[in-house]
Amino acid sequence: MTWLNLSLLTLILTLLLVLAFSRTPRLWAGLRYAATLTFQLSGVIFLTWILVTLAQRNVGPAGEIVAPSPPPAGLSVASTALLGAGRSLTLLVVATLWGSAAGLGLAFLLAARRSRRLVLVLALATLLWVIPTFLVAVVIQEVQAQIYNVTGQPVSGGFGVVNGFQVFWAAVVLGVRPAAYVFRQARVSLDLELMSDHVRTARAKGLEWPSVLVRHVVRPAAATLLSAWMSSFRLMIGSLPLVEFFFGYPGLGEMLILALGLTFGIQGRAGQAQPDLAIALVVAMAAILLVLETLTGLLQGWLDPRLRELRREAA
Repeated sequence: MTWLNLSLLTLILTLLLVLAFSRTPRLWAGLRYAATLTFQLSGVIFLTWILVTLAQRNVGPAGEIVAPSPPPAGLSVASTALLGAGRSLTLLVVATLWGSAAGLGLAFLLAARRSRRLVLVLALATLLWVIPTFLVAVVIQEVQAQIYNVTGQPVSGGFGVVNGFQVFWAAVVLGVRPAAYVFRQARVSLDLELMSDHVRTARAKGLEWPSVLVRHVVRPAAATLLSAWMSSFRLMIGSLPLVEFFFGYPGLGEMLILALGLTFGIQGRAGQAQPDLAIALVVAMAAILLVLETLTGLLQGWLDPRLRELRREAA
């Protein structure tokens, strides 16, 4: 009942924020993000609690249910969740950096050069977008095996440990599809800006193309590009448990799967479920996503004053 009580307390906090500040436009313009965040967290906690409770009841006959084991290494639930969050954030940061750099960089290059040869990149991005993440992981592990066959050096980074090799390979898989998504969305946004009247006017005045690209194309499209990046980050969060479990990376995703009773064992033998830990891990992943979405919304309003005014009118 602890998690249910926490969900109710978070919901009550949301209602208090709405009742206290919704009639004060200046204060509510900033605090509504906090109210939205607390409301979303309460929903995540409540829904996860329901699912875990139903899963416990549907495990099987009472004699087959295994008592939950304590968190790993004698750590508390909070300490375990924080440890996993730190590891997963490291992986997410690396995947985000290379995925965003690749996707946005190729989109900017295609807009700047406007070369027909670079259009082939669009076909590659489309292919990467439709390939499931687990197939990308299989291909990467096959690459690891071929490197070992040729050089005799293990490059996988081991299993169940955190090191440079592990982070590198897992980040490659985690960032491939988001990079393709960012590229596709950024290319569409930049193309729309390139066809706008103010860009044509700037080019007619004889301004240099790099200056036109930065001032009249990238800057107006910045809010849209940021929205595309946030959508790609959602893809990463959704793929995180699969990628971490596949590579044995001990972050939030792998811990969540193990806490639900799944193991790396054979013959379908289930592990020991840890409901409290599972809920804490889901809440940690949701908190990372919701905080970033809130910051993204604030940054979008700063980049695009028109969007900020629309949100004020809607509030």
